[in-house]
Amino acid sequence: MTTSNAPRAPRILTALGLALTGLLTPGAAAPAHADGSDPRVVGTYAVEVTVRDCTTGAPAGPPFAALVTLHAGGTISETPGASAFAIGQRANGHGTWRRTGRRTYSQEMIALIVFGTAANLPGTPTFDPTKPISPGFQAGWQTVSHTLTFSDATHGTSTGTNEFYDGAGNLYRTGCSTAALERVLAP
Repeated sequence: MTTSNAPRAPRILTALGLALTGLLTPGAAAPAHADGSDPRVVGTYAVEVTVRDCTTGAPAGPPFAALVTLHAGGTISETPGASAFAIGQRANGHGTWRRTGRRTYSQEMIALIVFGTAANLPGTPTFDPTKPISPGFQAGWQTVSHTLTFSDATHGTSTGTNEFYDGAGNLYRTGCSTAALERVLAP
């Protein structure tokens, strides 16, 4: 008995087309790389960060800009723009990212705090209005842990925490932040 492949060909092409559409549609289930990264979100993002009160969620100052790059292979690099740090005080961040859900990803970064500065806060006796408002920082490092959620191929939000450590590894401050991301460069 001879069978023809003609009726099966359109079904195979349709199935192949649906599979490719699923791989190329943002947010669709797609296999991640072995390292947990996802090629659909690789690129450089303009980020607007808002530091927040961890209890109330209220902004704890004006937003600031940063650049974040999600590299293929699951690494991340970040350039901060926060005016709370003195020029050259905080180094660029480095870390990892990985896919955790359909449109969600985790990111972990660390950045050196090269030198310490005193606090400069309104309402305190030492406040100097000619200097940036800052809670003050100790030399050491900062860690940032966020969950990223993408709404489409180029936009997302993130929320998470940050921790500050002195040079001996003692935690001296924790905080919360949110961010809005927009991809500005794709690979």
